[in-house]
Amino acid sequence: MKEVKAYIRPELVDHVVDVLGLIPGLGGIAVVPVNDYGHVFDDRGLKRTRMIKLEIDAPDDEVETVIRAILDNGRTGEGHPGDGSVLVIDVASAYRIADGSSL
Repeated sequence: MKEVKAYIRPELVDHVVDVLGLIPGLGGIAVVPVNDYGHVFDDRGLKRTRMIKLEIDAPDDEVETVIRAILDNGRTGEGHPGDGSVLVIDVASAYRIADGSSL
């Protein structure tokens, strides 16, 4: 299992979540508004940008599908700086709170 974190523009979140919802095997998606601070291209320090963080726990065999769905649907037009990023993290273990069983 992998955790996929994606930082995307707020105006694209509904579309990206709709596309991800079509992928079988995904248990759910956490959608979290965040303030992202990043360097602008003119070297004048960090600039605040409102972004949405998506957190998706994906089975190993669906990770590439999840990443491709985000990359294809989370960019503005041909793509612009500030469209966001995708991170993939190995999940060592996961447990269901209701009964303590492994996921």
